[in-house]
Amino acid sequence: MRNQTLESVFDLPAFPNIGSQTLLEALSFQGGDTVAAAVRILLRQAVAALLNAAHPNVDYPLTTAQIIANVNAAIATNNRSTILGVKDILAGFNERGCPLN
Repeated sequence: MRNQTLESVFDLPAFPNIGSQTLLEALSFQGGDTVAAAVRILLRQAVAALLNAAHPNVDYPLTTAQIIANVNAAIATNNRSTILGVKDILAGFNERGCPLN
C-alpha cells in the first residue's frame, strides 16, 4: 500500500495528478470547493474503507469490489454532489467504531 498508486485501484483519467499519488498519501487528502477536491476527500474515505473491508476481523458492510465500483461510478459523474454523497456513505461506515484493540 505504501507505494501503490490510486490509479492502480480507481479509474481517475480526468484526475492524473491525483491518480499518481499513493493510497497512503490519500489518507491525508484535504477537501475544498472544486470537483477535484471532492474526489480527494472521497478517495480518503475510500482508502479507509478498503482497509476496513480487507481486514478479516472487521465486519464492513461493503466488499472491496463494491467500494471500488461505487467510487469509480461517483467519480465518473464528475458531479460534486454525487461524489460527496458516496463520500458520506463511506464515512458513515468508516466511523461506526472499531472492533480491534
